[in-house]
Amino acid sequence: MADTQIIIDVHAHLGVDVVFDEELNEDQLIAAYQENGVFGGIVQPYLPRIYLEDHMAIHDRIFRLTQIESEKNHFWGMASINPHFREEDYVKEAVRCIKDLGFVGIKITPIGHATHPSSRDAMVVWETCRQLKVPLMIHTGAGIPFSDPISVAPALELYRDVPCVLAHAGSEMHNQQALYLAKKFDNVFLEPSWVGVLGVKKMIEQIGCSKILFSTDNIFNIPVEIAKYRSLIKNREDLDKVLYKNAILLYKLKF
Repeated sequence: MADTQIIIDVHAHLGVDVVFDEELNEDQLIAAYQENGVFGGIVQPYLPRIYLEDHMAIHDRIFRLTQIESEKNHFWGMASINPHFREEDYVKEAVRCIKDLGFVGIKITPIGHATHPSSRDAMVVWETCRQLKVPLMIHTGAGIPFSDPISVAPALELYRDVPCVLAHAGSEMHNQQALYLAKKFDNVFLEPSWVGVLGVKKMIEQIGCSKILFSTDNIFNIPVEIAKYRSLIKNREDLDKVLYKNAILLYKLKF
């Protein structure tokens, strides 16, 4: 079963991160996926310098990755744009990513973007996702108070029609708050990368497998995340939902 099961990673990165001093290139990502049997991934930028041209450059680089024809790996793009850009610039780049480059989602990283996820500038992001009909992923966990999952709640009250993926599901320290939001809001999904096995077990028991998405965030975390779900979920149908079916449905993935 493990050798034939499809796996889609909804949270992968590419480029240079000037906030956390991370860096990953295309060859490293492809090699890690092939080594671990990952079918494909939704790739977003690491945090670039705060210039629009730098954001456009990494989005173009991700687009080129999505155009690689391969039977082994498939890639889709996710836009990550600093919400403090002028509104017209933010919207223009988001539209370009979704409409022209074929990206499937948008991301806010509160700790990296210095953005409260329910702030005035963040509302532009939510409204853009609504207009473009794509999910919004929000980093939660590290970076309190802005990355506290409860910080997302005011926006969720206003945008119940926008699918929202809580990246890291609040992390090990705040996953109970993420779980609370997933119970309260139909449009909230959990992406529990880095959350311990007991925390994920509780999520599966309380909200089921239809609202949980497989993700890694870092190539060195791939085998850990795969083992976590295969240890916890013995039903093949439920495991398929987490490993790839939920991603296909939520992000409308085509391959």
